[in-house]
Amino acid sequence: MDTNKLIALLPEMAVFVVVIEEGSFSKAAERLGVAPSSVSRSISKLETGLCQKLLERTTRNMRLTSAGEEIHGLCVDMLKSARLASDAAFSSQNEIAGEVRIAAPRAYANQVLSPLILDFLDAYPKVSVHMIVEDHFIDPIGHEVDMVIHITDRPVEGLVAKVLGINKLSVCASRAYLKKYGYPSSPADLSTHQCIRLGETSLDRKWSFGKRGQIHHVNIDGRFAVNHTEIRKQAVLRGGGISIFPEFSVAELIASGDFVELFSDWEVQGNYTGHIVAQYPQSRFIPSQLKVLVDYLQNKLTLCHSEV
Repeated sequence: MDTNKLIALLPEMAVFVVVIEEGSFSKAAERLGVAPSSVSRSISKLETGLCQKLLERTTRNMRLTSAGEEIHGLCVDMLKSARLASDAAFSSQNEIAGEVRIAAPRAYANQVLSPLILDFLDAYPKVSVHMIVEDHFIDPIGHEVDMVIHITDRPVEGLVAKVLGINKLSVCASRAYLKKYGYPSSPADLSTHQCIRLGETSLDRKWSFGKRGQIHHVNIDGRFAVNHTEIRKQAVLRGGGISIFPEFSVAELIASGDFVELFSDWEVQGNYTGHIVAQYPQSRFIPSQLKVLVDYLQNKLTLCHSEV
């Protein structure tokens, strides 16, 4: 295609990316501050210019065609490159500036990352951070995210991986609960205790523990279930039962004596165990604001996890 004709389609390519991100023409129009008819014209112009049908639309649904999927990925890369160029232009040698978009699990974002991000923003007043909290993995290539932080022992291949720390699960109770109901001497004893579980699936009623290469499963029960870490912590603090937490969530409570960690010689199985990894796409040019944020988190979290 002639370069001049291609340049004329660049705005339409950007609109196309926003349409897919938002899932509808009307939501894309609202985000862009234009009329839905303007978005529709942009997509029609792009399809005509590329001689390809990009979207299949019905009154209720919209999906990418096979050609649309490939072109969408390239348009996403185009927008990322434009943003990198913009960030490079605004960052001088002595000043770090620009936006960083990161994704992280909810509990980790709330209890660990948020305070560090706020401190980072104080240290770098020209940098802004957009944090998305999701417990499922967000692909930084398929989404408009610069970096994803997740807890895993299997980092995604093809992405740069920086280890920020390691996390395990801890079984905890309050001293008041243990005084009233007694200390379970082994995981098997949990079957006779009030256990506070997530309650998301039937599998939450089975807790698993590892020791010397053997996995032991325990069927647990209890009168309270909630899929929120902070609420479960409050329930345990009030003597409501025994629960499982990410170590980063309860380290201070264990250190203060408010929580008693049980079965520390066992390895609790489940989600939120493994290395805490920051991953981002490989590129010849990594934005300076992303570099300094990764370095900042590595330095701070290395200290945090060494104190646990």
